Amino acid sequence: MAITLDATTKSIDLTTSSTADIDYAVSWVDMTTTAFTPGDGHGTINTATTTSIVAAPGASTQRGVKSISVFNRHATTANTVTVKKDVSATEYCLFKATLSAGESLQWTDGGEWGVFDQSGRRKTASGDILTTTTRPVPFIKQGTAPDATGYWYSFAKDGGTPNQWSPGTPGVNGRVTDGMTAADAGCLRLWTPTGSLYLSSYNITATVTHSFWLYDVLWVNTGLVVTTTTAQALTSPTLPARDEVGGTNGEGCLIGLLTTTANTNGANITNSTVTYTNSAGTGSRTATISNTLGDQIPATPVAGTVAWFNLQAGDTGVRSIQSVTLGTSLGGGAISMIIARPILNCGVAVAHTPMEKTFDKPGIRLYTGSTLLWFLKALNTTNATLTGGIYVTER
Repeated sequence: MAITLDATTKSIDLTTSSTADIDYAVSWVDMTTTAFTPGDGHGTINTATTTSIVAAPGASTQRGVKSISVFNRHATTANTVTVKKDVSATEYCLFKATLSAGESLQWTDGGEWGVFDQSGRRKTASGDILTTTTRPVPFIKQGTAPDATGYWYSFAKDGGTPNQWSPGTPGVNGRVTDGMTAADAGCLRLWTPTGSLYLSSYNITATVTHSFWLYDVLWVNTGLVVTTTTAQALTSPTLPARDEVGGTNGEGCLIGLLTTTANTNGANITNSTVTYTNSAGTGSRTATISNTLGDQIPATPVAGTVAWFNLQAGDTGVRSIQSVTLGTSLGGGAISMIIARPILNCGVAVAHTPMEKTFDKPGIRLYTGSTLLWFLKALNTTNATLTGGIYVTER
């Protein structure tokens, strides 16, 4: 943005709302057909008034304003300041801000208007300080062997830092998760922010070259009968406001079947289905299991095995679940259904070699109560130890 005064009837004014002392400093350059002449001005205003801070240029001269600085030097009193362009006594607002004691307004040619707090930190137009606090959230998880190449596995049950995560015993209707409470100890623990949380970067090292994924698990249940092959009805509660857009509709969320105690089915299963309501609120939708390697429920799945369901064509999320039909008996063991939002994928190409990534600002949005758990898609059946940290920034 540039401000040019190209007539003797144009100037820059500053209106102040109180008697709190305001210092201003401005600079400009005058341009004629033969010369460029720099100039500046400054002063203190201690009344509620309108003051010309950049005068109109002379005849046949263009005045290019280069910078405007306004500082409230009063010890306690705020002052609302308005920078205006005056054209033949008609004023046009350029920028308006309320400056608390010790705050300033800054503008430079080609730059943006900015308000800064007493410590020199930029504020948004709403007054929220754009300061950032970044904290590491470390992890070290030692997994057991995945079921088979290509299948999914969850580190939730495994020890390390953080320790094991458990669904608990919420029953078939399940419970929503909250990573801030003891019920969900074992997830990567965040904190209650005053601003907003973003995943800004990560580093990860693994002993095996699997593909690692971080999910926020929003809902989990227990109590489904693994030998029942007809529909088992349930009423899942309203999801927490942690979907892709911070809502409760489950936008961007998936349905998974997590083996919590090893099952004993003798062959792969592909005829399991889930009846659900999609993120748009359309009910009686059907999620299915693919008949492809890694997407089936494998034979004799070990504890930690996960099978993700395919949503019905056109659906982009899951709001709630109404029933689960296993189709084929799992023989024994125990399962939990989950609704989860994928956060990031960390492909480890070389074992024992750190992988790092920093995301463009602001990063990946995380929400208070996020229950962050690690998963992998297996390259082989070797158990993996996963170490590193995610870095979460509060803005």
